Formats: sequence, C-alpha cells, structure tokens
Amino acid sequence: MDVEAYVDAAAAALGLTLAPDHRPGVIRYFQLAASMAPRVMDFPLTPADESGNVFVPVEAPKA
Repeated sequence: MDVEAYVDAAAAALGLTLAPDHRPGVIRYFQLAASMAPRVMDFPLTPADESGNVFVPVEAPKA
C-alpha cells in the first residue's frame, strides 16, 4: 500500500490541508495505525459484544 498517496488522497477527499511540516508525522502515525489493524480485525466478536447503548439527546435544563 502506498501510504503517502493514501494520506494525500484521504486529506483531499476530506477537504483537509496538511501543512508540509505535519505531513511526515501524519504518514508515520497512519502507518502505525495500519500496522495495528490486522490485530483489531482478527479479534473475534459476537453479538454479545455489542454495547447496545444508544445516544438519546435531552433538552438542556433551563436556568
């Protein structure tokens, strides 16, 4: 995988501008996250692992 090309394409698709000084760090951390992905994806999950929590917004209390 060409990580540099992917980071550039993803930033463009999201409308983000990477500062030239930040780009190497973004690429480095993306490579780190990508190296962890197989462990995360290979971890077996069952329906019982779903949190089941649903966010329901409430009205803010009136002061």
